[in-house]
Amino acid sequence: MRILQVTGFPNNGAGSGALITTQAEDFVKHNHEVCTILSENRTDFPRVPGVKYHLVPFTAEIDQPEKIDNQLGFNFPMFTTHTRSTSTFWNLSLDEVKAIEIKYRNAISEEIATFNPDVIHGQHNWIHNAIATEFGLPVVVTIHGTDLMGYTRSLDRLTEIRKEISNGVSDNRLMELKAESEKYFYFVEQAKKSAQGSQRVIVISEDQKQQFCQLFPEAADKVVLVKNGYNPEKFHVMENVDKDDLFSTLHSDRTSDGKLPTDYDKMVLFVGKFADFKGIDVLLDAAKKYETQGAKDGLNIMTIIVGTGALEDELKRQAKELELTNTHFVGLQVPDVIRPLQNLADVSLIPSRKEPFGLVVIEGTACGHPVIGTNSGGIPDIMNITGKIIKEHYNPEVDGQDSNVLAPNSGTKGTYTTPLGMLVPVDDSDELANATLQILNGTIKFDNDAIADYTKRTYSQEAINKELLDLFNQSIAELNQSKKLVLKKSHSQGPSLDD
Repeated sequence: MRILQVTGFPNNGAGSGALITTQAEDFVKHNHEVCTILSENRTDFPRVPGVKYHLVPFTAEIDQPEKIDNQLGFNFPMFTTHTRSTSTFWNLSLDEVKAIEIKYRNAISEEIATFNPDVIHGQHNWIHNAIATEFGLPVVVTIHGTDLMGYTRSLDRLTEIRKEISNGVSDNRLMELKAESEKYFYFVEQAKKSAQGSQRVIVISEDQKQQFCQLFPEAADKVVLVKNGYNPEKFHVMENVDKDDLFSTLHSDRTSDGKLPTDYDKMVLFVGKFADFKGIDVLLDAAKKYETQGAKDGLNIMTIIVGTGALEDELKRQAKELELTNTHFVGLQVPDVIRPLQNLADVSLIPSRKEPFGLVVIEGTACGHPVIGTNSGGIPDIMNITGKIIKEHYNPEVDGQDSNVLAPNSGTKGTYTTPLGMLVPVDDSDELANATLQILNGTIKFDNDAIADYTKRTYSQEAINKELLDLFNQSIAELNQSKKLVLKKSHSQGPSLDD
């Protein structure tokens, strides 16, 4: 099968980029042809051997950005900031957004002519996929969560603008608001076009399915849940990791010589981009608490934070204000560095305020350790394999009477233990710190081998891709059948009296 992946973002530095790269690797491994249209501000981005790439070029936010033919004069926009871009859809003008639209329409048109895809797999229910639906080919779109946030934000901003206009504004302000209104209305219409024009809409969690169906009820019958997968060749249990050798390649912001200490007792790990919804500020507050308590108990706990982004300076200031002496920012790292770090870690923390899926959850469990995540978004879908329902907000008077509902751990405000780790309430550094300590001091124990084995059996990309290929084939067959019906109807009507 020839699969055209269309994404508005790079294939690295964010969850959706890592996901399509993993999918492409496995498709190519099984003799499918893949072409990826993507946004980039450099030509040396990581490439999967055997995949054709079509670059839509932007300009990097650095002193001497790479000169790329026909590049747009601004950086690629995101819903939230990227590790290599602070540009968002919200700070672009409508003219700049339309310039992106032209680039993508040309790119898709060119690849349909040259690559001749059987199916288009769009990423995010947004402008890029809306364009893909214009060419009469089967389109399957994957929702990643930030697109739903973007759609909701657009609707909310339109409401705010209309309210401000109704209260009376100056002529100049009215012109500004009308221009802004046109942009957000365009976002809304493009998202609707994407949803309505796709043959299938893939969601990656039950929470996301509910959100999408509420926002796009006219497309609810197209929704299919397919969870994200990972590459077991990149994330797996390693028999031996040379800690000294690994740490020599990393630079800490917290030590005078930049070296990571090796004399710790337990290690906590965070991997992700520095965006507000990731909740890293909550992690730092929790780190202060578990570091302090751990020291009192004779436990030297080190926290390593991998990643970068727009909030980096702010988060480092917070760590300094908290006087965190054993929490180290080590920057953006490649999978070959993250994997051994995951193997050394005793626990990974994912304190997201609203995580659509949480690829880093299964990357951590694949490396054989428990994860502590928030009880929100798509994380409970991964973590909760208890067979019982875990409520985001447990009501003991009502839920306590239902044997199908799991009660939170005794003495907590909403923390749950599952075979893969623990779920804690959003924005609660106390519960996050306590859960971390319980794992590190052995109060709550996990079977790390069983965690790794379950992850491989459930989330290996090879198994997930089989589901994707089934959906692609269904979409191809349905579109072909629809075209036949239209043709048959046209023939049955016969010539008109004007012919």
